[in-house]
Amino acid sequence: MTTPARSRPRDAGSSGRTAGGFTLLGVVLLALNLRAAIAGLAPLLPDVRLDLGLASGTAGLLTTLPVLCFGLLSPFAALLGRRIGIEAALLLAMLGIVAGSLVRAVPGFWWVVAGTVAVGAGITVGNVLVPSIVKQDFPDRQGPVTALTTAALTGGAALAAAVTAPLAHAGLGWRGALLLVGGLAAVAAVVWLPQLRHRHVAPIVRLGGTAVLRSPITWQLAVFMGMQSLTYYAVLAWLPTLLRDGGVSVAGAGWALALFNLLGIATAVAAPALAAQRRDQRGLALLACATWAVGLLGLLLAPSLYLLWTTLAGLAQGAGIGLALALLVLRARTPDSARDLSGAVQSVGYLLGSTGPVVLGVLHDASDGWTVPLVALCLAIALMAVAALGAGRNRQV
Repeated sequence: MTTPARSRPRDAGSSGRTAGGFTLLGVVLLALNLRAAIAGLAPLLPDVRLDLGLASGTAGLLTTLPVLCFGLLSPFAALLGRRIGIEAALLLAMLGIVAGSLVRAVPGFWWVVAGTVAVGAGITVGNVLVPSIVKQDFPDRQGPVTALTTAALTGGAALAAAVTAPLAHAGLGWRGALLLVGGLAAVAAVVWLPQLRHRHVAPIVRLGGTAVLRSPITWQLAVFMGMQSLTYYAVLAWLPTLLRDGGVSVAGAGWALALFNLLGIATAVAAPALAAQRRDQRGLALLACATWAVGLLGLLLAPSLYLLWTTLAGLAQGAGIGLALALLVLRARTPDSARDLSGAVQSVGYLLGSTGPVVLGVLHDASDGWTVPLVALCLAIALMAVAALGAGRNRQV
């Protein structure tokens, strides 16, 4: 069921307390660890392949597994939040990231796989429940706090991608570098521990989280986030290869990928803040889609200007993910509905997102070029824009 946002009552599920600066610090540290342990692996894949004797496809599995976890485990993350409380579940999420980082430091390919799955599971719980904790503890500052958490998420990913390779080659090795980055979740866990005094558990009589599946807003948000994720992960995986096939140097392709990630931080901060100031977010969502489309079409039609198109794509991806996370908060009526909506939307969204790198690779091999893959991504953005027309409306689940 959907209702106009302007008619909503005071959040029935809020905790009734005023969250302070220490809680905000804890939320930001949680978000900082929601991509770092994954992003840090990508620059080390050549070292991992060499050390473990892996083929390219098998090594690529290590980058796909966490995104599959996002899709498959998001409903269970919402269930965990209902059963033990979102504060306790978020603490377990950080401990899961630490444990997974320890496991994948053990010699042997299957230990790396098991550790990567554990890291992905921990991050999934954080992905789903951080919007709920923002809704619960910062009801009057949802936009600014969502902006901070999104900036921390994207900033943590960019920082991890930048430091892991230098740390590995400075003597830590790829296992030591990944362990150091993943171990930062322990700091977040320690800072978050006092929040267990305010544990928020859904009453037993509450209807389960499947109730949100009856709202069209849920599916509109899922398609919006799914197409955003599909395009983002596809570009993240294949942009350097696409540029190098077009004659760009290895260093130039690397700088373009860094630009793509770093520029997203600014728009990831701005988009939630701007969204919270508006009753209707359709204009912002369509602007993000249009920027994505221009960047992709530019790579197709004028590849020599790749830095310009990479800049636009980077700005678009930050705005897209920031807006998607903000809408999970703004379209929800209470902290409990934010948790359930987040679980449903992220499950569908990340399952769709996990197909991006694979589909783009298949299309590239089948067409022996990048025209068909880039056109396919433009079609995904068109579908994202259609979903934005519903997801951005002034309605709530």
